[in-house]
Amino acid sequence: MNWTLGIDTSSTDLSVGLFRDVEPVASYSRFLKNSHAEHIAQAVQLVLGSCGVSSSDITNVAIAAGPGSFTGLRIGFAFVKGFCMTGPAKVMPVSSLFVLAHGAAGRAASAVAAIDARRGEVFWARFGVRGTGVLRETADTAGTAGDFRNFIKPDNAIVYDTQGYAKSTVFDFLAGRPNVFSARQYSIERGLCCAAAGAAAADEPSAWKNAPDALPEYLRSFTSPSLPKGAGAK
Repeated sequence: MNWTLGIDTSSTDLSVGLFRDVEPVASYSRFLKNSHAEHIAQAVQLVLGSCGVSSSDITNVAIAAGPGSFTGLRIGFAFVKGFCMTGPAKVMPVSSLFVLAHGAAGRAASAVAAIDARRGEVFWARFGVRGTGVLRETADTAGTAGDFRNFIKPDNAIVYDTQGYAKSTVFDFLAGRPNVFSARQYSIERGLCCAAAGAAAADEPSAWKNAPDALPEYLRSFTSPSLPKGAGAK
């Protein structure tokens, strides 16, 4: 039996999910702007305890690797490295944009996930949406708001996240456009999406790393290299 823990601290939400083999069994998400460090251990313990699972039972940990909150990503990876020190669990970094694209599940066949990167820049990638599944079509990219605007196709749904930035304006041009979904409006169980990605890639050795080798992907002004096969892993 495989227990896959999913953790996402890349946004203003702290989100944790748990899969037993390929079945979801628990999820916890909470808006915790600037306080992930104080709550992540308790959130993980709450999810594990609700299923009678101990940390030593966890075989795989899938964590949102970015792009996203610099501080949030560092907190998540620091926790995961400590969590995995005493057990056999491997770590799979998962694109935060892949996770965000799940906001279009059931609403569109093609979605662009986008995050306000500040300084007039945007992080984005395009995904195909098949039922509740998300398939990558382009690499994660960082660029100007103008580049992002030119990238979008007329039939794309847009799922965007301002990361709690009240002065964000890079997505204002989307006003009035159909199939635009704000991450704050349409809640996404991000930790559960990470766990689902990990469970789907459980038999793909290239997707997994030893905990000390797992690193965030801040993605500032460059395109990510090719991704390994499966569930949006970075």
